[in-house]
Amino acid sequence: MNRLYALVLASLILFLGIGVGSAASMFYTNNSVPTENSTLYTAPIVLNKTMQIKYMIKDNTTTKYGIIKHEITGTNRNRTIYPTISFNGTALSLVFPENVYYTVNGKMPTNKSTLYTSPIILDKNMIVKYLIVVNGTKYTGIVKHTPCKLVKKVQARKMNHKWVKQVIRELVPA
Repeated sequence: MNRLYALVLASLILFLGIGVGSAASMFYTNNSVPTENSTLYTAPIVLNKTMQIKYMIKDNTTTKYGIIKHEITGTNRNRTIYPTISFNGTALSLVFPENVYYTVNGKMPTNKSTLYTSPIILDKNMIVKYLIVVNGTKYTGIVKHTPCKLVKKVQARKMNHKWVKQVIRELVPA
C-alpha cells in the first residue's frame, strides 16, 4: 500500500510539473517591465554597449525580477571584447573573457585586483567594476545588478476633460 501511495504521489508531482530543482525560464527586455511575452533567454547576452536589461526569472512557484545596468567607461570605447550575462536555468551569472581584473568593493580595478577565473553569480545587489587588458590596451566598465520587486502604481491623468485612473507596473529595488 505504501508503494502504491508513493507511486501515485510521484506521478502526480511529475504530472503537475512540481519537480524538485526544476529549471526556470528567463525573459528580458531593454525598456519595459518583462513578461512572458518578452524575449526568452536562449543564449548569453553580450553587454556590447552601455545598456540596461530588465529581467524576470520564472519557475513553477516563484517569479524574480531584476535590473542589470552595463556602462562602458574610460576613454577607449573601440573594443571587440565584452562581458556577457549567462543564465543556466537556476542562476544568473556575469561572465568575462580572459585577462580581466575586477572589484566588487566600489574601487576601480588595477592589474593587482582579483583576476577573473569563474562566473560571478548575480544573486544580490552588487556593483562589479572591471578592467580588460588585451594586447596592452585597457578597457573598463561597470556592471550593476539590482534585484527588484514588481509594484503597481495608480496614476491619474486627464483625458477628454475627464480624469482617468491608470495602473502602471514598475520595477523598484527590492
